Amino acid sequence: MKSAMTVLCLSLVTTAAEAHLEKGVYSGLGLNGNPCSFEVIDIRFENGVKNPLNERVLIKFNSRELTLQHLPVVNATDGTVQFTHEQLSAVEGTPTGGSAFVLKMNSQSHKPDSFVLLQDQWQDEVKTVSTCGNLQHR
Repeated sequence: MKSAMTVLCLSLVTTAAEAHLEKGVYSGLGLNGNPCSFEVIDIRFENGVKNPLNERVLIKFNSRELTLQHLPVVNATDGTVQFTHEQLSAVEGTPTGGSAFVLKMNSQSHKPDSFVLLQDQWQDEVKTVSTCGNLQHR
């Protein structure tokens, strides 16, 4: 009985922690008032295990495809393997630094509120941050 209850509790926690994204376009407005958007192409779970650590969201942004995931938080001292609840991100190295697409989730609805595109070209000492808020699914 104890193991069945544990599985039920873990299932409820996992379900509540998933990003509630739908396929299709999410659009909003940038800080400058210009429209901005991205498209969710696919949502899947690595190895067929429905757990936020395994969640992968394929998006199309500025004609590029990126795979978002929850940022893992691993603490070897405490023996914990968790994830960042409030965001999914894609990070990649560039020839002169790095870039990241960060999708910020509403902690109550688990739906996306905004996204941020960061470009940190540390070798050239150039940083740009673009924000898109008030995201709506269409």
